Parts: sequence; C-alpha cells; structure tokens
Amino acid sequence: MPLPCAIEICKRKSRALCHCCNKNLCPDHLKEHDDLINSQIHPLVDDINTIDNQLSALNVDEVISKCCQKLDKWRHDCYTIIDRFYEEKYQELQQRCLEKVGEKRKKIHKLKLKINELVREQEVTIDDIKSLKATINDIKRDVNQYEENGIVVDVHPLIINQDLIYVEQWTSNELDISTLSSPYRTLACSNDSWPALTSNNHFLLIDQYPNLCLYDKQMTLLKEYPWEHDRISDMCWSSILNSFIIITNKNGVFLMNGNLTTIECIQSIEKKQWLSCACSNSTLFLTTNESGSSIFQFNLLSSFSFMKQWKPPQSCNYDELIHNIAYNNETLALIIEHKFNETMRIELRSSLTFDQLWSTKFYTAFFFEKWINRICLLKYDEWLVIDHRTSHLLHVSKDGKIKKKHSYQTSVNNAVLFGTNTLAIKTANCVNFYRV
Repeated sequence: MPLPCAIEICKRKSRALCHCCNKNLCPDHLKEHDDLINSQIHPLVDDINTIDNQLSALNVDEVISKCCQKLDKWRHDCYTIIDRFYEEKYQELQQRCLEKVGEKRKKIHKLKLKINELVREQEVTIDDIKSLKATINDIKRDVNQYEENGIVVDVHPLIINQDLIYVEQWTSNELDISTLSSPYRTLACSNDSWPALTSNNHFLLIDQYPNLCLYDKQMTLLKEYPWEHDRISDMCWSSILNSFIIITNKNGVFLMNGNLTTIECIQSIEKKQWLSCACSNSTLFLTTNESGSSIFQFNLLSSFSFMKQWKPPQSCNYDELIHNIAYNNETLALIIEHKFNETMRIELRSSLTFDQLWSTKFYTAFFFEKWINRICLLKYDEWLVIDHRTSHLLHVSKDGKIKKKHSYQTSVNNAVLFGTNTLAIKTANCVNFYRV
C-alpha cells in the first residue's frame, strides 16, 4: 500500500521516492520538490561566472607586488642588521688599532727613559748596547708590520640558508598528510614535557615542564618562563589581547603576554576543572573535564565577563566527554568521546548559534590511561585529529569527510599549525616540523 506524502499538509498518497532526500512524495509535490532543487543551480552558475570574471580582471602584477613587499622588507631588515654589525666591528677595529699604537708608544717611552738614564749615568756596557739594539729592532719590525698590514681581521662568507625564505608551492588547495615522510627540522624536548603547545603564527609556545618555552620560526629559543602552577591542560592565542591564554585543571585560567614577561590569573573566570580552550577574535571558549562536559563562553573585550554556557545534552550527551575544542571562521570543532565504548566523533558547530554543521565518527583503541585526543586546524579549513591511543593522524575535510588516516612513527600527542605552511607535531620527546 502506498505511503502517505511526506509533506504534512498533503493528504494524498505518495507515488515516488526521491532518492536524493529519501522522501515519499505525491506527483504534485514531487514536481515542486524537483523544481526547487533545479532552481538552486542557477545561483551557482551566477556565482561561478562572477568568480571567473573576478579572476579575469585580476591584476597578477599587483598580487606579485603585494607579496614581494615581504621580500623587500626582509632584504631591508637584513641590510639593517648587516650595517649595524659592520658598524660594531668597525668601532671595534678602531679601538684595537688605537690600543695597538698605544702599546707601541708605551714601549718606546719606556725605552727612551732607560736610554736617558744610561746616558746620564755614563755606565753603559756592551750587553746594554746589544739589548737596546735588539729591543729597538723588535719595535721597528712591529711598527713596520703594523704600518703595512694593520691588525688581523678574519672574515667569513655570509651563508644564506634556503629555509630563510619559503615560497608556497601551488597545490590546488589540496593537502595530503601522507606526504609527511620526514620532518625538515626537529626540536628535542624532555621526557617530562607535557603535551600542550600553541602558536600565534610568528612564535611557538611549548610546555616543556618545568618551563614554558617560546621559539621563533628558526627554532631559536627566545624565552623560558618557569611554570609554578599545576599541570597545563591547554593553551591558545588571543590576537585581540596579544597574549597567550593558559588553562589548568585546578589553578584556573592565566593570561600571559606575547613575550612571556608578565602573567596574571584571570579572576573573573571561576576555577573549575578546565580541559580545553579556543579563541575567536572576541570570545574565549572553555570546556570542562567531566562526563557531560559543558562549554563556557567569555567576552575578551570586557575583562572575560561570562557570556553563555552550553550544557548537556546540547554540548554533548551526559555520558560523553569533550576532549578538545578548536575555533575557525565562526565554527567550533569538537572531539567527543563516549564514556563506555571506543567510539569518538568530530563535530563542527556554529560558534554563534551552536547548530551542528556536521558530525563524523571514528574508532580508537581502549586505553586504561586517560589521555586527551586533540584536533588542530589545517589549511583550507580542514582539520587534523590526533589520536594518541593508536598514534594515528586523521585528516578531515572541511565538510567532515575523513580523507586520510596516517600512522605516525612514534606516539604523537599534539599538533598545531605554525604560521601558514608549517605543521608542528609533538611527540613524547620532540617536536617535528613539516612543510604543508
């Protein structure tokens, strides 16, 4: 017997099943449904034509000139560094030359005094004459050599490392994590290091217990800050505050400036068992470390004032834990684990309405030790899930499809996109850097 039409107000029997949306529809509503779907293609034609016209009108020389500004600034900065270094060495050379002349003058003055004394006393011996001649010859030779050659200036050629400048290769907006064959650079960490790390695109902050360590893109250690509070659960960067936000499980949430010179506990945020954090331009999102995790939202522009809380079952189910949260372009990516089985899922939600945009399940191994799986943003609005339990990396597309599952050679516990083209992957004893 035919099923009723899926349109609620319709009393007619269905005649066909729409395979694209799995609805049983009567002939009239099937035609309306088909017309509605077909009508959506016309705006897409307009969109692609607009993009085509935009690309045709694009002035490539202007784009090149805009990108070249970074090269020009780098060259100017390098010239400034070289000129400053040259000036320092020039002043050092002047000082050394004057010191050399002064030393010779002292020897000549001392020799004059000795000769005058011998002339005055009239008790010169043959040995005195020989000694004076030898000293005068030594001084004369030194003065001649100094006049001819000056002092030793040993210079080495300036070696340019190709890694100083990276020009992005054309990849057609495709990223393949299976190409992460070997890191171009590795930074050693102690075995006691905790997994937290974050980036502000220019600098990388790594939790290397008992210190927080700040590195630049050349992996030069710029600053160490002794961490005197409890274990760090997570860290993120706030561009509007120009500061790192550090959350702990017991001591609350801390604000540390970009060069690691000042730190303060954010008093307006209650001390809870915080587990993960993420920042938009204006808000801070925090998740709690408990079954039935909650998500809290705070206003960065008004001293971290409380804005909103999402509780179970809206945040997750009561028997689930939110492992990690990440922000990108008005969306929140969540890693959610079911308490009683090995299933996890990645959810993408609107940061404004908290509506679910998509959800994707994946399976992980059972693990007695409680360890947090993490997610980090990749290029092109894609995501990387770090499955510590199986030491796998899951590459997730922007629409929630698992593109690749990549086995990592050692136990991996965190990752972050450093700048626009470097992926930093943290293991138990090092941080590996890859071009992406």
